[in-house]
Amino acid sequence: MVSLHALRTHPKFAPLFADVYVVCWPILWWQLNRLLAFCRREDIADVLYPLSPWGFITVNFHSDRPDPDACKPPARTFRPLTEPGYASDLPANLDSIATLETLTAIPLLPRAAGDSPGKDSGTLFANTS
Repeated sequence: MVSLHALRTHPKFAPLFADVYVVCWPILWWQLNRLLAFCRREDIADVLYPLSPWGFITVNFHSDRPDPDACKPPARTFRPLTEPGYASDLPANLDSIATLETLTAIPLLPRAAGDSPGKDSGTLFANTS
């Protein structure tokens, strides 16, 4: 058990003694020793507890120590640059139309002038009326 003087002078527990009546310090000393033994026995990291003016401590919440390996991301693995996923070549069936000249020669959209149906009116469709 930790002595009363050691608990009173400890920076974490000294404010607790300031909030308890002097007559009730032995009760607080006993409660703090029980709390410290509980934390050591159960490997508790943090405790949330209220303190009464008579020195009684009631544990409302406690948390276990975090697992140091739980937050580590897995090691990154790098694929070699020779893998096919990094290749930027076009497939063989598209290689024949890959040049810019052949792409502009393929008629993708109807034209408004030239050999389109509405050549005289400048519209896309022939004037039927």
